[in-house]
Parts: sequence; structure tokens; C-alpha cells
Amino acid sequence: MFLQYIIAMAIAVIAVVLAVILGDYGPWYLSWLLGTGFMILVAVSAGVLFEAQEDAAQESAGPADAAADVTRVVAGPAPGAGKPGLAG
Repeated sequence: MFLQYIIAMAIAVIAVVLAVILGDYGPWYLSWLLGTGFMILVAVSAGVLFEAQEDAAQESAGPADAAADVTRVVAGPAPGAGKPGLAG
């Protein structure tokens, strides 16, 4: 029981020291830490979703259609071609 009291007291002292050092900046650091972690998770989940959609599109298109798609993009008209007022 006494050892638990000492451990709890040490944790309380560490918490008070951190609170004094951080002062008014504590919430800023906490939100920065949580926000950075959250944005990393959002970016990773968006990348995973993008890859899953690309894989699904390639499976449904088949290998011959994927090659035709690349050919269409490469051989397609230039952006703005045929539009009046855009000299190329």
C-alpha cells in the first residue's frame, strides 16, 4: 500500500512540474500532437482508399482496357484544343 502511495505521489509531482513548465502552452502542444496524428491517419486512410479504388478499376477494366486507356491519354488532344480564343 505504501509503495502505491509513493508511485502515485511521484506521478502527481511529475504532472505538477509539467503543468508549471508548460503553463499556457499545454493545450497548444496537446492539440498540435493530436492534430498531427489525426492528419497522418487521414492521409494514410485516403491513400489506402485510393489504392483500393485503383485496384478495383483495373480488375473491372481488364488488362487490354488498361493499355487502351494509357494510349488514349497519351494520344488524346491537347488541353484546350478546339476552343476559340486559345492559341496553341
